[in-house]
Amino acid sequence: SSGINAEYGIAAACSSSVFGNLCSPIADTTIAGVLFTGCPMLDHLKVMSTFCIPIGVLSLLLGDLMVGLNLYPFWASYLVALLIIVLVFTLFGRSPRRDSLARKLLALVRGSGMARFLSSSSFESSTEEEKTRLIQDNL
Repeated sequence: SSGINAEYGIAAACSSSVFGNLCSPIADTTIAGVLFTGCPMLDHLKVMSTFCIPIGVLSLLLGDLMVGLNLYPFWASYLVALLIIVLVFTLFGRSPRRDSLARKLLALVRGSGMARFLSSSSFESSTEEEKTRLIQDNL
């Protein structure tokens, strides 16, 4: 026996494969995202790297390494990750702009009457172009 816990090794291999899939320019998810959104590949990779590289480094240092060296149990790495996420959102998070799509979608979810509008008979009898225009007008 080499002293390496097989479960931790498998978990590290799976997490590194997800990290590689998100940051690789030849990954299927990167290619699909670029093709479907029309976003330039370099812009997509810059955004994904901005999110994935810090998370990958933190999870490697505070998760895989600490648990692998038996400095704390595996469940403690979940608590550390949760604490870091809360700290990052608290320190660096911001509210969406007043006219942003996120704020408009939040207003819809909170019950601004859009659900009643979409289920109305006048909406169901409309053509696709009219439906698109009515939804945009109500956002």
